[in-house]
Amino acid sequence: MYVRVVIICICLSLFTVACGSSTGSSNVLQNDGAGSSTGSTNVPQKDGPCDSADARTTINGGEAICMLNSAGELSWQVASTTQPTNPTPNTPNTPNTPTVIAQVGTACDTPGSTTFVNELYVCKNGKWGYPVPGDLPIPTDGSKPTWYPGLDVAMRQPAATCPASTITFTHSFLPVDQLDASIPYGAMIYDHVTPIDHAYIGIKALQKAQNERTDADYLPITAPADGTIVEVGSLGSPTSHRVIINHGCGVYTVYMVVNRLTGVLSSVAAQVANQSYVQLAQPIKAGEEFGQQRDNPLDFNVWASDNWLTGMANPLSYIYYETWKPYTADPSRFFAPEIATALANAMQRTSNPRWGKIDYDVPDSASGNWYLAGTLGYSGHAIETYSNATAPIRGGQVSDKKFYSAGHLAIAPHQVDARKWVFSSGWWDDAAGDPRQAYLVIATGQKTPDQLTSSDGIVVYGLADGGTLDSTGKPWSPTNQMVPLPIGYTLELGQSWGSVALQVNSDGSLSVELFPKEPSKTVTQLSNNKRTYQR
Repeated sequence: MYVRVVIICICLSLFTVACGSSTGSSNVLQNDGAGSSTGSTNVPQKDGPCDSADARTTINGGEAICMLNSAGELSWQVASTTQPTNPTPNTPNTPNTPTVIAQVGTACDTPGSTTFVNELYVCKNGKWGYPVPGDLPIPTDGSKPTWYPGLDVAMRQPAATCPASTITFTHSFLPVDQLDASIPYGAMIYDHVTPIDHAYIGIKALQKAQNERTDADYLPITAPADGTIVEVGSLGSPTSHRVIINHGCGVYTVYMVVNRLTGVLSSVAAQVANQSYVQLAQPIKAGEEFGQQRDNPLDFNVWASDNWLTGMANPLSYIYYETWKPYTADPSRFFAPEIATALANAMQRTSNPRWGKIDYDVPDSASGNWYLAGTLGYSGHAIETYSNATAPIRGGQVSDKKFYSAGHLAIAPHQVDARKWVFSSGWWDDAAGDPRQAYLVIATGQKTPDQLTSSDGIVVYGLADGGTLDSTGKPWSPTNQMVPLPIGYTLELGQSWGSVALQVNSDGSLSVELFPKEPSKTVTQLSNNKRTYQR
């Protein structure tokens, strides 16, 4: 017996924000950068169309940023920069100013050199252009490439002069006695095809039905350490916000789907509602409130400049829209021991790492993240589009796709029950995008995806849905839709969805062919229906 569980992403996202993700609207966290290009081919107007995500200009004396609006279209959104009355020493409150101002198509001198101004450019044929596969060296050991921008640069903040290890989170961001079962990093949910780079922190208020909750159920969201709030954005709903705190030394905490802006952010709540996005330099002390939470889990993650995920084989795949992703860090290393233990104990995952994992690329195997051949990584845009660009590329949704993740594929262990492998695809029946996930049925003695090599030829796995068992092995049934799955739950395979044939190719790519209604398919040769993916 099993209980089929459908996980619904309750987070909303705009182009420069994320949800689990991220990201309702489902556009995942996108690239923040530095620079001052307008990117628009028209005279910029508030709420008018623009071409290049995170491009900047001035409208009526105020800074405007090119961002996705609530309709999912890029438009100029006027953002104000609010400075603190008394900035604290050594607190970053101005963005980096690039030493080289570059745009696609402008002249450059040194072939192969790179610069990061709003986005990464490489000098080729005497002009700055977007890097595509073959333009830049990719380390084979998973280490950080020399051309990859630092985290502070990507966040438009001054470069850190102290090590990340000097930062300690002395406070929890939510009251530990109000924590409930929480989803760790690494979930694959609907159009978030690749493992999600933040956790969903459960709160006890969600045990109550919506109509039973009162203002007394709101929990304070507080800074875990001293820092500076550098960005606040709306996620398309008056009860959904994104807040980023720079704690210095290259350490950032990110909070998404924040229900209320309160405390030190009370004064900018109306501004965020009107403008969607506000840059700040607002000092905040450890334990000081900046928001409140009641009606959904709080998305939370940590980025650290000294943390580099070696299980992302091709960093170029994330340079355009998720520049910070390889810097995703396990929060437990920063929290004081007693707080780290309390937060870890709230995670549904009981094996290490308790906070989960998102980087599963194993070279020359089927495990990890994949992107449809001919497209450039997470962006979903064709490589040819970047290669031939003479002007900034309009970011966001790919024009002929229903979902940004239509060309994404992930084959990775489940975020809680790591014994089960998830086959997560943005394209099942519709090339324009129809994302979903299924569990791989791995037969006794059959290799797992991380063990496959090109010498194994075509390997066929069954696909199935699954049910949830509680920590005692009994079928679990929720009391309401918002109650989280229990800590330590496991999965059992359920109804068959068909089969998938995988073939690791000698060039490191992966060929895939789906057989949706054939659970016991025998495949000796892939047909013209196969799809090929690359890192």
